[in-house]
Order: sequence, then C-alpha cells, then structure tokens
Amino acid sequence: MKCINKILMGVFLLSGTTLVYAAPTQLFSNDTIIEYDLDNFSLNVNGISHDASAFSITPVTNGVRLGFSGYLNLYASSYFSYSPEEKMADYSALFSLAPTAGNIITDFNITYSGGYFIETPGSVGASGVGMSFSESSGGGAFSITSNFTGMAVPTLNGQLSATGSIGVIEVFDGYQEVFVGNQQVLDYCELENPAICYYRDEPVYDQVAIYRQEMDLGEASIYLESITIAANVTAVPEPPVGILMTFGLLVLGMQFRRKKSTDT
Repeated sequence: MKCINKILMGVFLLSGTTLVYAAPTQLFSNDTIIEYDLDNFSLNVNGISHDASAFSITPVTNGVRLGFSGYLNLYASSYFSYSPEEKMADYSALFSLAPTAGNIITDFNITYSGGYFIETPGSVGASGVGMSFSESSGGGAFSITSNFTGMAVPTLNGQLSATGSIGVIEVFDGYQEVFVGNQQVLDYCELENPAICYYRDEPVYDQVAIYRQEMDLGEASIYLESITIAANVTAVPEPPVGILMTFGLLVLGMQFRRKKSTDT
C-alpha cells in the first residue's frame, strides 16, 4: 500500500499536477447561514470571461448581496459602423441558505437592481430567476423583486442584452411652390355693354412642405449592479405549557409502572 502511494505521489510530482479542493465559503448574517463557492460562479460579457474578482459578496439582513463590481455593463451603438449592434452577457451563481438553531426559513426574496439608457432606436433586456425586464425607450434605474417559498435558492442564471438599431426618419426641408390648377380672373368688360365681360385663366400655386429621409442611429446601455437574496426567518414555536406538563406526567407514570413491576 505504501508503495502504491509513493508511485501515485511520484506521478503527480512528475506531471506538475496539484489537486486543490476549494472549500465553500460560509457567512453568518443574523439568523441565517449563507454558503457559496466562487469557483462555481461564472460571468461572460461580450465573449470575455471574468474570474472571481468580478464578484463582491456582502452580508445583508438574513441574506447576501452579490455585486458585479461594474463588470456586468453593456453598451451597443449603431453610430460607429452605421449598422445595428448587439451586445450580450450571461452570469451564473449559486448560494445556499440555512437557518441558525431554533429558527426556520419560511421564504425569501431575490431583488435585481440596475439601470439603463436608450437613445431610440434601441432596446435593452434582462432576464433571471423570477425576473424579466425589457425597454425600447427612456432610461433610469430599475429594481425587481420576486418571492420564493422555502429555503432552496435556485441557481441565479441570467442574461443581459443591449441593441443599437437603425431607423429612418423624415426631416423637414422647407416649402416648395406646387401648381394646383387654374382659376378664372376678370380681364375686362366692354365699355358699350358692361354686361359683356371677358375672363382669363391664371395658374394657382400652393406652398407644400418638403421632407427628406435620413438614417436614424440609436444606442443603448444596461447594467446589473447587484442581486440580493434576503430570507424571511421565524423562530421555531415552543410547545405550549400544557403539552409539556402532559408529557412530563406520562414520563413519570411510565417510570412508576416500571419501578412497580421491578419490585414485584
């Protein structure tokens, strides 16, 4: 057996391979125990993968806040190449929650916080566990909360997208005189007989607004700042005094009966 162990050790030394098992990290927050392993987290932004430095883990009341340290940020624009541009990102993280002694977790909330800005034509989108968000105009911050029963936290898989699109708009270019028809106007009447008059046709023009079509370029940005998991914890109810007294009397009765049977 010792020989086999020496052989295996030699193989690992020769190959330069080191087996490392990272232990999950454990945090305590109020009445909750949080456990996670950063080795199982992933973040991919525009095809670039980021390591554990992209995540920040902060305890909150009976829960934890996952921050993205500014990495989960997308910007797409059609201004640079005069063609639509789309940017994508995806992430994955897993936490486990457990109550401290004497407590139970009834349910928990997951809150997604971030912001966006769109110069139309453009759009943004975000998806996650219990969350779906999409906009095609405007901007501002967003915060979306979903509630889950129990204490089994699902894997926080999600995606972000930003698209800078191209459209066509009509731009006012001024007015132009356009012939719309003829109208008869009085030319003259005979002096000897004023009832006899002569008319001539004159062209009529109108001012018509002229528009030209121009390319409309757009841009969009979106970021996810954090995901917060907060458990609702309650204490395990203690048995009523009456039940405890009844249980105590039953125990005493059983002990008395056992002693009596032993004496006989």
